[in-house]
Amino acid sequence: MMRVFLSIIVAVLAADAWGVQQPRIEVREVSTVKKAQFTLGDVATFRGVDAQMQARLAGVVLGTSPLPGLERAITMEQIVTRLRQHGVRPEAVEIVAPARIVVRREAHLFPAQRAIDAAMQKLRETASLPDDAQAICDAPVRDLSLPAGDVQVAAGEPRSLGAGLYLVPVQVACPGVPPVTLNVRLRVNRWREVLVAQRAIRAGEAIESDMVAIQRIAVATDDPDLLSDAAEVAGKIARYRVGAGQPLKRSAVEDPVVIHRGQNVKLLVRLAGAVVETSAVALQDGKASARIRVQVTDTRKTLLATVLDAETVTVDMP
Repeated sequence: MMRVFLSIIVAVLAADAWGVQQPRIEVREVSTVKKAQFTLGDVATFRGVDAQMQARLAGVVLGTSPLPGLERAITMEQIVTRLRQHGVRPEAVEIVAPARIVVRREAHLFPAQRAIDAAMQKLRETASLPDDAQAICDAPVRDLSLPAGDVQVAAGEPRSLGAGLYLVPVQVACPGVPPVTLNVRLRVNRWREVLVAQRAIRAGEAIESDMVAIQRIAVATDDPDLLSDAAEVAGKIARYRVGAGQPLKRSAVEDPVVIHRGQNVKLLVRLAGAVVETSAVALQDGKASARIRVQVTDTRKTLLATVLDAETVTVDMP
């Protein structure tokens, strides 16, 4: 009788065992992760397991997360391999997964303007800029895709590049990724009264006083080429096109040619305190005070003469 009773108990227990739900891992098609590594718990849910087993499965590291804002695919074979490596028999669980499993890394956009603002503040603190100085970003700075977390921004020491340019290294640090250094190039301008074109001036055009005016604009701090007096350009020739509103520079203008090649000129020859006047022909163009070759009309002799004005050249004879 006792033997029959035990047999019934075993049968009941066996029936209960067969009725227990098999542990089940359900893998999502797309999962978004935050950390540098992702686990099975980041990409799947679990059924038919106790809390201890669930924690064990959830902690199985599957691989390295993609960079912030990017994604990568994993396979069922990778999941099975990782389970074995963590001491879990894949045969003991039911794994349900789509044909393609995608893991995406969560990203937060770090605006480049934060780095630019930090660079400008650092420059003002270290370069002792005047109150009217204007700092602008001279080259594009890219936005960054970073993982979620506290972003630390630190600007380094500015380095002068000359001509009002500075390079400021800005380090952007965020947990889970290596620090990124953005090199922010800044141009420092100051408000100055300079000569600007009232209208577009063509290359080769003679500049008249009504074509220019003094205006207060932001310009490079150490640009000695800028002009501030209309008398410095009156009657001169534009070497290249100057747009309306653009500042004029000394390098943009030149003296006009007053004597042209083939022109008959008056030649003054200074000799022992005396001045002899004769006629000559210019063999090349010449500006005021320039030295040009001329040919004496009577003797056909070629001399190097200095241009006095639009009609006269002079030669000093020893």
